Amino acid sequence: MKRILTDLPLRTYASLPEGNIEQVGVFFHGYGADGQDLFNISGVLRHFFPNAAFYFPDAPEELGFFGGYQWFSLDDYNPVVLSDPMAGEKYLNSLMPLAEIARGVTDPYMHAVLEHSGVSANKAVLCGFSQGGLMAVYTALRFSQKLAGSVGLSAVAVMFDGNTFSPDKIVSDPPITLIHGDADNVVPPAVFERNKQNLKNAGLSVESFVVPHLMHGIDETALNHLCSSLKKYFS
Repeated sequence: MKRILTDLPLRTYASLPEGNIEQVGVFFHGYGADGQDLFNISGVLRHFFPNAAFYFPDAPEELGFFGGYQWFSLDDYNPVVLSDPMAGEKYLNSLMPLAEIARGVTDPYMHAVLEHSGVSANKAVLCGFSQGGLMAVYTALRFSQKLAGSVGLSAVAVMFDGNTFSPDKIVSDPPITLIHGDADNVVPPAVFERNKQNLKNAGLSVESFVVPHLMHGIDETALNHLCSSLKKYFS
């Protein structure tokens, strides 16, 4: 059953178990969407993880006329630029200061979720899609407590730009799963490869899955990979 929680730092759509909460999954949505958008996968998650609580917050910034929410502005976003190694790296680097500002919301939100659920960090997984994937992985790496894991679905890359973020600024090192479609025309596969290599070069444990024929979304195969990752992290 969907519940709307207003006692957390962000308005949150939640799927809570009938009994005690044993694990937590938090999902950050993509640009222009909202928490309810990702809540659609909660039925599948509930089937596999009956004792887990799942939280789907709205990002803090409303897009106004276009509807939906954003974690930070994506002015001048262009998928074609992201496929170019030099121009793509420059643009992705420019997003990291914005992600750091947004972490001023996502970090206390995660603390509030742990307090709300009564679950320790080592039983909590932080996931995100697209722009939310960047925020999920970045927040997990800077979080004061080590989470059980983090999952980026069609995620924008975390960049070690040497200014906002560098490997020596990693606070905790949870295992990370990246899931990406090979036909993604919004966050190109080149960004997935850059993300994977960046994280591995920083010494992090990264598992990655490429989903054939998947564009920018979550299909049955991607959802299966997500559930397998959650099962591993929750255990």
